[in-house]
Amino acid sequence: MYLYDLVKFEGRIEALEIHNGVLNTLGGAGDNLIKSSAILSTVAGSVSLGAQTVFLATQSRLHIQTVVMSIEGKACVGQFHRGLFETGEYVICIARQIAPNIYELSSVLSPKTGLLHMQVGMGAADKPAYKSMMKGGRVWYMISIVCMFLLFIFTGELTKEMFLILTIVCFITYFIFMFIVKNAFNSLRHMNQKSEQVFKMYGFKNPEEIYLLTARHQDDNAKLILESVYEYRRAIDDDPYPEVYIAEQEKNN
Repeated sequence: MYLYDLVKFEGRIEALEIHNGVLNTLGGAGDNLIKSSAILSTVAGSVSLGAQTVFLATQSRLHIQTVVMSIEGKACVGQFHRGLFETGEYVICIARQIAPNIYELSSVLSPKTGLLHMQVGMGAADKPAYKSMMKGGRVWYMISIVCMFLLFIFTGELTKEMFLILTIVCFITYFIFMFIVKNAFNSLRHMNQKSEQVFKMYGFKNPEEIYLLTARHQDDNAKLILESVYEYRRAIDDDPYPEVYIAEQEKNN
């Protein structure tokens, strides 16, 4: 039984419009989504990626693109960090029907480009997302603590009393830090659950273990590593949608 009422359909993009915008249509919820995504990108991703995402979250709203397309007569609307689509491209979509013949896109997969567009915040199943978050959080914490102790050692100010104080402070800040990270994770947990459902609907192997955040696509034109736009074949075994999939489907139809 699926948590979300989503449907899967596929076909060629018959009409395409892409509009620039910002991820603030959800108001405060949208802000929280961006900030939580930034925190988790920092603790679970690379340093450069985390720095970029935090900048996007704190200095401005996340600049996204609203994609409007027609597929097999269905009107589809979705918001992605970037919409790297072309008219006539064959895609496989997971979407929620919001009105008769109108669909809100959760994800769009292109066998031709090997790109999987997902809503911002999606891309990891719940279990691997939690494990990565905890591991990354502890690594960042330990790096910070080691740097702090080294600073006191090299300045000659690490006395027995100061060592005891620092130990107590480290113990307290660990729980505060992990509380912040876990709170950020919980605010995005529904996105992880939705991602896992999407993976199942695509027929990916072991959907509960999929973690796509290490396979983010770099947009060379914008000089950005994109949020929730993935080169999914880098992280998926036994791809159900190789490039020959398109020819096979159209031949059968």
